[in-house]
Amino acid sequence: MNWWIRFKCFIVGWNPNILKNCTEASYKALKKYASSILILLFIWGATGYTFAQRYLSVEHWWGCAITAVIFMIIVIQIERQVILTVGKNKWISWFRVMLAILMALIGSTILDQIIFKNDVEKVLVDIRADKVNQISAKRQITMQLEITKLNLIIDSLDLINSKLNDEVAKRPTIAVTNVTTEKNPVTNADGSKTTNTKTIVSTQHVANTRIDQIKSNSATIDKCRSRLDDLYNQKINVEDTVRKELEAHAGFLEELKAMIVLVKSEPLAFLFYLLLFTFIFTLELLVVVSKIKDVTCDYDLIVEHQLNVKRDALSDMVKK
Repeated sequence: MNWWIRFKCFIVGWNPNILKNCTEASYKALKKYASSILILLFIWGATGYTFAQRYLSVEHWWGCAITAVIFMIIVIQIERQVILTVGKNKWISWFRVMLAILMALIGSTILDQIIFKNDVEKVLVDIRADKVNQISAKRQITMQLEITKLNLIIDSLDLINSKLNDEVAKRPTIAVTNVTTEKNPVTNADGSKTTNTKTIVSTQHVANTRIDQIKSNSATIDKCRSRLDDLYNQKINVEDTVRKELEAHAGFLEELKAMIVLVKSEPLAFLFYLLLFTFIFTLELLVVVSKIKDVTCDYDLIVEHQLNVKRDALSDMVKK
């Protein structure tokens, strides 16, 4: 048994050792199952890669490749639920049909947003224009509140500095009085010693302390005015800033809304979406249809026979 058959067995979930004893019918069934799964793997691998690159903001190619592999592993595990079912199970078949509808809906939506990228971008221009106006209006209100607050601070400090400057103009310096006490030993005529205390009062003129307060207020005013300049510039360019922020990263929901608008307004886009959905949905059901409608191959018969033999043996053991 060559590696390609073993690889297909791995994808389908079959045991190569059992397949060795089977007829050509089982090999054909293996080819059908493997072919159906490989088609889905190619589609969902490409979908996962582009989804990670466009919407998950994965920068490196290997990150996108890992996402694609995860999508492919999920597809394999889902298809194995049907293929590895022993006998006929209608519940698993109906469940797979429902899952096929969801997967076709998700897959066709992602692929359509990529295929109609240029058309979606045109619709996004109008959608983003409304969003830019809404966000810009909110930011301008916030900026205006801060501008008003800063103007109040500047006016208040200007008024305080004006009063302080008048005060400094009248009294540029202030007198500071220092009082010191000196104790000098004195020898009396009778030879006894006492201490003579002398108080010295000195006056010194220093700069008015209001000058430092004026400098501190002026520094605060400069910072406020610098912030005001930034806010005025931001307020003027707020629409361009918001537009660049929205265009920097493509949002899946944002493009989905644009896609819905495009499909509703363009009959050709709706027709192509319907065709792509039907194509993916049909591919998703290939394995289910093959499992239900085809004649049971000898591989499945062997597995069922082994199950029945084991079940009978266990039943006999329980009876004993």
